[in-house]
Amino acid sequence: TAELRAANEQLQSLDRLKDDFMSSVTHELRTPLTSIRALAELMADDPDMDTAQRQQFLGIVVSETQRLSRLVNQVQDLAKIESGHAEWHHGDVDIVALVRQAAQSMAEMLRERGTELVLDLPDAAQPLPTLRADADRLTQVLLNLLGNAAKFVPRPGGRIVLRVRADADGVAVRVHDNGPGIPPEQRARIFDKFHQGGELARRTGGTGLGLPISRQIVEHHGGRIALLDGPQATGGHDGGQGACFEFRLPWQSDAAGAAAPHDRGGQA
Repeated sequence: TAELRAANEQLQSLDRLKDDFMSSVTHELRTPLTSIRALAELMADDPDMDTAQRQQFLGIVVSETQRLSRLVNQVQDLAKIESGHAEWHHGDVDIVALVRQAAQSMAEMLRERGTELVLDLPDAAQPLPTLRADADRLTQVLLNLLGNAAKFVPRPGGRIVLRVRADADGVAVRVHDNGPGIPPEQRARIFDKFHQGGELARRTGGTGLGLPISRQIVEHHGGRIALLDGPQATGGHDGGQGACFEFRLPWQSDAAGAAAPHDRGGQA
């Protein structure tokens, strides 16, 4: 009887989570769809609309459709990871090279925003051991963290420090920006689905799924990701200002070690 009661409570909890998730997805879809419909109706009702205004409206429509595409893709990605049906391609990964590649991918966008990206990496004369991991998924985590930092730093004058440190157990990658940081009342929910941190006026139409997906990826590799606070976050950089995220990965995780370099963790 106790086991049946526990199973029933678990099913009810999962059902509530499903309802909350569907409610959140519906809300996130409704906002861009409402904007697209309103602008399309305005253009349809006014065939003589000024060309500049029409182009402005079309630009917003394109931007909102792109946002919808990102949302749908990320919802699917998160659902696959959480259900165990995501594809994982594990291989030997040079984390320093991966960090450099991610930084290079963001370089032009950061340059246009007047943001400085500082790489704080281990001495090249003493290369780190390789990780057994999915390089594409770890790149996704890095781009998520760098992209989030880029949204909130000052323009111009933004500064992001991307730091890599290693010890006998594994490697830590830290992304620290000089933006306004995460308000205390939001810190506990920063990894919740669809929650967007930072000041409301600075939010830029993200999906609120980047950090939850990043957490799932890091935990799949046997690691952990956290928003650092106070003395933990300073690390000798930027005087503790801004937001500081760090993920740590073991040199050999159970998930990575159990898979061949190109095995799939499940079907798409």
